[in-house]
Amino acid sequence: MKKLNDKIIGRPIRLNKQVLVPKRLKNYTEVVFLGDCHLGSPQFDEERFLAMISYCFKNSIYVLLMGDLIELATRYSVGAGIYDQEFNGQSQHEQMVEWLKPLARKKLIIGSLRGNHEERTYKESGVDISKALARELDVPFLGDACWNQFKVGEESYSVYSLHGRSGSKFDGTALLALERLAAPFHADLVVMGHAHKCVSSAVIMQKVTRDSVVEHKKHLVITGSYLKYGGYAQTFGLPPSKLGSPKVKFMSDRHDISVSW
Repeated sequence: MKKLNDKIIGRPIRLNKQVLVPKRLKNYTEVVFLGDCHLGSPQFDEERFLAMISYCFKNSIYVLLMGDLIELATRYSVGAGIYDQEFNGQSQHEQMVEWLKPLARKKLIIGSLRGNHEERTYKESGVDISKALARELDVPFLGDACWNQFKVGEESYSVYSLHGRSGSKFDGTALLALERLAAPFHADLVVMGHAHKCVSSAVIMQKVTRDSVVEHKKHLVITGSYLKYGGYAQTFGLPPSKLGSPKVKFMSDRHDISVSW
């Protein structure tokens, strides 16, 4: 059988290069890191999620998908999610594709990571539903983790993105886990999902150049969620968290990043 030519950028992809164009009269471009939506969960905040999609579409804001877009509970999942989810995995996938299509058609989705919830079908059947979503939207599939290079005006930014697997309960411990994870990566920004926290920080590093000591700021961001409090979070005593996604501005006239929620 002839091997099919996979035109989607599939694993292993090492570097997702993107040129991000600032809007007219702006000296920055903005990226929303959107993930942990869990469409299909009874706790999914559909109104908040659709408001974010609409905001990005109307304002032509770039989006990087961080994984766990759908609940996708199976009979082998931990807990009773297969009985609690509101409709099956196929319907979840199809609805998410329809919601994201307008962004994809405007070339605003600059990459899509696989979350541990989507990984369930891959582990159990070999079918990678995250890659299927990327193929349907015609966007780069980044696997579980990927380097990104964003060219913004004259500036170039290195961004390491991953869905992550941290089980940290509190904001501080989640940030500490991310800081430890980010230690090997000399990046301008390291973004991680999975932890369902809206938190960010920065680490200042020093290095010696030819004739001076310079500082480099590494931004750390955990990319939030769209799960209202209840369900397993309440069952296991996890604290309520702010919902939503980080909006990250990359300056075009100087090397600088800012994060807002």
